[in-house]
Formats: sequence, C-alpha cells, structure tokens
Amino acid sequence: MTSEVLMLNKDAVVIAADSAVTTGRDPHPRYSKAANKIFDVSIHGNVAATIFAAAEIDRVPWELVLKQFRRHGAKCLPLPKLEAYVGALTSFLEENESLFPTSLRASLLKSRVFQAAGFLLRQVEAAFPDFSDSSKTPEERVAAWNAGKAAVALDLAARVYEGSLSATDHQNLVGQSAVLEPELAGILAQTPEYLHADATTLTPLAIECLIKQPNEFLSSTGLVFAGYGADEIFPSFVHLELYGHIGSKLLWREANRYAITHDNDALILPFAQSSMIDRFTDGFDAKLRGIIFQESRAAFDGAIADMMGAGAVIPTELSESVIRERQSSFMSSWQKKNWEANFHPLRRVLNSLSVPEMGHLAESLLVLEELRERVTSPSESVGGPIDVAAITKAEGLLWLKRKHFFDPRLNPRYLSRSRSDYNWFEESGDE
Repeated sequence: MTSEVLMLNKDAVVIAADSAVTTGRDPHPRYSKAANKIFDVSIHGNVAATIFAAAEIDRVPWELVLKQFRRHGAKCLPLPKLEAYVGALTSFLEENESLFPTSLRASLLKSRVFQAAGFLLRQVEAAFPDFSDSSKTPEERVAAWNAGKAAVALDLAARVYEGSLSATDHQNLVGQSAVLEPELAGILAQTPEYLHADATTLTPLAIECLIKQPNEFLSSTGLVFAGYGADEIFPSFVHLELYGHIGSKLLWREANRYAITHDNDALILPFAQSSMIDRFTDGFDAKLRGIIFQESRAAFDGAIADMMGAGAVIPTELSESVIRERQSSFMSSWQKKNWEANFHPLRRVLNSLSVPEMGHLAESLLVLEELRERVTSPSESVGGPIDVAAITKAEGLLWLKRKHFFDPRLNPRYLSRSRSDYNWFEESGDE
C-alpha cells in the first residue's frame, strides 16, 4: 500500500509520496520503507509521474520502466500537451520487446485469460448453484451451465470497451482461442466442480471478459502524470490505471484528469491510502461515510417500524421506496455541507499558497496518514521517508525532499554520467 498527495495551483504542481511497499503475500508479507514512487520522466523537467498500488508492470519494476522511458525520450523536444506523454508511454510499453519479450506476453495472455475464465465460472456458480453441485445429475449440471453461459454472454455483450482496447483488438484476440482452448479444457477436466463447462464456449467469453471487466480480477497500477506540456501555461494531471499487456496491446484506462485554467481553481487530491487526508480535506473518510450510511438506514427502518407499531398501515413497497429516496437525499446533503465547510475553503487557500507552503502541506498530510497507520494498524503499509517534488513552468522539476539509497558525494562517476545525459540539451543553447 502507499499514500500520496497531489496539489496543483496556477504556480506549480506538487507531488508527495511515502516510501512504504509491501512484498510477498500472507501469511508472511514483507514491508520495505525504501521504495521510489515519484519519477522525473522528461529530461526537460516539465513532467513527473508517480505510481501506487503495484510496484511493477508485467514482472518489470516501474522504476526501471519509467527511467528507460525518460532515456528513450531524451533526444526529443518537449511534447506540446501533458496528455501526449500518456500516449508516448503507452506506445513505449507496447513496442518495447526488450522489457516485454513476445514469450512473456504470450505467457501473460494465457494466465490472464484463465483468470477471466475463473471469474466467469464463479459467476455462473453463484447464479446457478446446480452447475457445481455434485449431488445433481450430469444433465442438471449441464443445463445450469448452459443457462449460466447464456446469461454471461448477454451481460458481456451489453458492456462497452472502456479501456484502451477496441472491437478490432477483441477480434484479434478471439483468433487465439484455438491455442488457449485445449489447455483450458484440461484444467476444467481436472476440476470436479467445473467438469460440465465447455472450453469451446468459455474461452472466447473469457477473452471478452478480460478486455471489458479487467478491474474485477486483475491487479492494476495507478500512474499519475503531472506537469506541463510545452504549450501549456498552467499545470494539469492525468491519472491512469494500467493492467498490463494483453497480447501485443497494452490494457489501460484513464481514471481521472484535471487542468488548472484561468477559471479552474486549485486542487488537492490524495491517492491510495488516504483516510486521514480525506478527513482533513473533506471532513470525512470512506469508513465514516459507511458508518453513517448503515446507521441512517437503521434509523429510517426504525422510524417506519415505530409508525407501523402505532397502527399505521404502510405497504412494504412504499416504505422501501421512501427510505431509499430519503436516505439518498440525506447522504448527499451532509456530504455537501462537509465539503462546503472543509474542502472548498481549503481549495481557496490552496490557490494562493507558495511552492514551499504546498510542499510543507503535502508532507504534513502524509505524516498524519503515517501516524494513523502506525497507531491503528498492525501493518506497515504507509511510512518511511517522504519524497516531495515540485514542478513550475519556469524552473521545471525541483526536489524539495528526496531520499537516496547511496551518498551522491561518494559517487562522482554517477554524477558525471547523469550530467552527460543532459549535455545535448545544454549544447543546444536552450535554458
């Protein structure tokens, strides 16, 4: 897990991130407090990227990927718009055979199609229990499978391609069903509860599910680009969710974006673990919202029960409709008032904060998040040194706080190599 904060106003964009990362799995996870999560991805210093949720993509560390991406674009002029860096990165990932060889992509495709197949089988099992019930006859189990796969097919057909893949990509992947189907059939034959599913139908359904519902069963990396395109006066950010390669294509989707303009105010936005930050900025967090939702429902149900106990006749359909409508109105109302009392004043203040003040605020919010995690949770999923970077239109990327796993003073050759990466830029006469 991790915790990060992004701030933008007309003067700058500031990014802060902790250094905690979890490796391994239960029951023996390992916690490290030395991860880098903010990266300078343009040699011109105009764009940074920060990652959360996953430290690697398709078995390659993000730190390696993003530093290679920066080196790849070192001889290029700065791109005109921030969103152009999104396109440049996704193209770099799709075309890079060194980082992601064909054999790896084929292995990942097979694994992910099988994950999608497992997700669909569990859906059918939940909706049509006879499918996996060993006490039922083979005919009953086959009938349940046929009903389940028909329901799944209808559901998938109604879904749109929300990510980066299209109908053409879908058809190209379906063309590989014949390669994947025999192995999937072997897995089904060795799984008693799914014995009556047929791989011929399941394989293309799994491929469709993979590119339409990846968030249901695949892990993803949150990646945020922030900074300035060459033609942009004010900063902006683009938030992506990347799932990895599906064959030769990269599966990703845009989750959010925002640009400071003459009319758009400053923004503060947390990523990943953010309960204390949410309480500071919004006045509440997801846990408090959930508690209020449950307790308000109980209160509304109790009011109806009291009226009926006093002799009022209230049809169940009417009471359910009224409770649902009034609770929705209540939830919207109190959240709106919290935002008016907390978030909007903070946002107005953020408009006028200097770069050092933004950096101090971002760091302080992460310290609060780390403190809460340390005293309330047995895990160590937030913590370690806090890195803070700022990007301005004039100065480019500047580190306000940055950790190193080495002492730069003891590594003059590293510093010399780093300077050589920028020599072409200096020799061009630009400043």
